[in-house]
Amino acid sequence: MITAENVHVDFGATRALAGVDLTVPDEGTVGLVGPNGSGKTTLLRALYGSVTPSSGRVLLDGADLRGGRHGSRQTDVARAVAVVAQERDATSSGMPMSVADLVTLGRLPHQGRLPRTSDHDRAVVTGALDAVGMTDLARRDLAELSGGERQRALIARALAQQTRHILLDEPTNHLDVRYQHEILELVAGLPGCAVVLHDLNLAARYCTHIVVLDRGVVVAEGTPDEVLVPAVLEPVYGRRVTRVDVDGEITLIFPRSTDRATDRGLVGRP
Repeated sequence: MITAENVHVDFGATRALAGVDLTVPDEGTVGLVGPNGSGKTTLLRALYGSVTPSSGRVLLDGADLRGGRHGSRQTDVARAVAVVAQERDATSSGMPMSVADLVTLGRLPHQGRLPRTSDHDRAVVTGALDAVGMTDLARRDLAELSGGERQRALIARALAQQTRHILLDEPTNHLDVRYQHEILELVAGLPGCAVVLHDLNLAARYCTHIVVLDRGVVVAEGTPDEVLVPAVLEPVYGRRVTRVDVDGEITLIFPRSTDRATDRGLVGRP
């Protein structure tokens, strides 16, 4: 279990998170949603120790993550939490590396001080590649991949890590509709996930718990049915929202507003 307790994060004079409490349980998928700048990515980074809270704390199975930056504790964290981030990664480093090599990196936390890839490691890597539909691209160099293919390779690396928790920041970025749903179907079947999503309809379909952030504060949390309602979403996003429920599935519609560019004379005039 990952627990954030009264977490504040400041970047200079800017407060990114203000008193956030959150639990990522050992089962289920927690969706972090909210407008740009609401603190979603900062919160996710705090949950895996990439960002240190200015106050408050983050616990992994009851132990403070701030004790996990060095030595064996850091390895313990890597064995418990896998991350798919939007930060600069090996996929954009310019170093020659195949997809299979990248995914194999997910096995490092399990290999001790002298990394050696075992038959078991290779079997795990093969399974992870198959899970994201990358088996045929295993020997392809990362530099030759599309954005969506790189994203799936990173998810495969996280799967190969075989952790109790996976934290994902916009995992559907660069993916077409097919792979958006296939990846989230896969994530929804994994234990203890937290995922940042901009698409509220994907969050409605694949998350068991939703946390809505706005300006660094949790403004609502609960099941998709409880949280994804106009009364919660309209003040946060500044858009009118219509909710339609069909066969138990939530669909959110954002009606088109007046064409502001035309109204302001920005288009349509010589």
